[in-house]
Amino acid sequence: MKTLLYSIHRKACKLMLAAAALLPVTSCDTVWDNDDDCPIETEYRVKFEYDYNMLHADAFASQVHSVILYAFDADGKLVLQQTEQGDALADPNYTMALDVNPGNYQLIAWAGLQDGDAFTVPQLTEGVSTLNELTCRINRYPYTLHGEQVDSVGYLQPLWHGSADTRTASRAGRAELITVPLVKNTNTLRIILQQIAAGPVDASQFEFTVTDENGLMLHDNSLDPNDGALTYMPYYQAQGSADIEGTASEDQLNMAVAELSIGRLMADSDVRLTISNRQTGETVLSIPLIDYLELCKTVANYDMPLQEYLDREDTYTMTFFLDTNNAWINTQVIINNWIVRYNDITPEI
Repeated sequence: MKTLLYSIHRKACKLMLAAAALLPVTSCDTVWDNDDDCPIETEYRVKFEYDYNMLHADAFASQVHSVILYAFDADGKLVLQQTEQGDALADPNYTMALDVNPGNYQLIAWAGLQDGDAFTVPQLTEGVSTLNELTCRINRYPYTLHGEQVDSVGYLQPLWHGSADTRTASRAGRAELITVPLVKNTNTLRIILQQIAAGPVDASQFEFTVTDENGLMLHDNSLDPNDGALTYMPYYQAQGSADIEGTASEDQLNMAVAELSIGRLMADSDVRLTISNRQTGETVLSIPLIDYLELCKTVANYDMPLQEYLDREDTYTMTFFLDTNNAWINTQVIINNWIVRYNDITPEI
C-alpha cells in the first residue's frame, strides 16, 4: 500500500509541475500584474479610421494611399516617425506597429501627403523636434490677378489629419490596438454657370477664385491665421451645352464649369467665392461661401453643427444662373442638388 501511494504521489507531482510550466505561457495571452513573470512584450498597433464623412462609414482602405505617423512623449518630444503607403493600406484589417516604450504619448497622423506635391511638412528629428514644430503648409505660387500679385493654389491631393492621446502600459503578452480617427482637410468645389438659349457660354471669359486664410495647419489641426491669404484657382475649367428634354432642339442649357480644390473650411472663417470677368475685372458675383454652404446644411442636416458638416462633407456643387448679358440672376442657387431661394438669404454682390 505504501508503494502504491508513493507512486500516485510522484505522478501527481509531475502533473503539477507540468501545469506550472505551462501556466506562464497561457497567462501571457491574458493579463499579468507582475511584468517579470512573463518574458513576452506587449505589442502596440495603430488602426487608422476615416468614418468622419457624410456616409458615416470607414473609407480609409478605399481612399487613403499613404500615411505618416508621429509619436510624441509626455514632454512633447518626437520619439517615433514612420510611414506606410501603397497596397498595404487597402487591406481593411491593416494596422501599423507602434514600437515605443511604456508611457504617455500623443499620436499625430498626416495621410495623403505622399500622393502629390501640394503640401510641405518640416523634417523632424527623433529626440530633438517638438510637437509644436509639426505643421502642414499648403504650397502656393505667385500669380497676377487683375493686376495684383496673389499667392495662388491649384490642385490639392486629398489630405487627412488624425490625432489620439494614448498610454502604453507594460502589460506583457497583450496586443493593444490604438485607433487614430481621421478628418479630411481638403474639399472639391464645382461651380456651374448656366444660361438658357443664349448661345454658348465662353468659359475663358470668367475668372473663378476662392480666398481664405487656411494655408497653415498646426499639429492639432487648427489653422494659423497669420500665414496669410490664399487664392484658390481652378485646376479644371470648361464649357458645354445640353438639350432641354421635351423642348425644341434649339433650346439648350449652356454652361461654364470650373473645379477648385480648397483647404479645410472653418465655420468662423471669411471665405469668399468670386467670379469675375477675366478681361475687364468686373465682378459677376462675390459671396460669403460659408454662409451659403450653411443653408445647404440646415436643409439636409438640421441637427449637425456647422463645423462638423464642413468637416464631413468634402464635395460641393454650386449652380448659378446668368442672363443673356452674363450677369448673375440672383434669385436662387443650387447647392448639392438643394435649391436655395433668396427669401432665405440676402445675396452679396
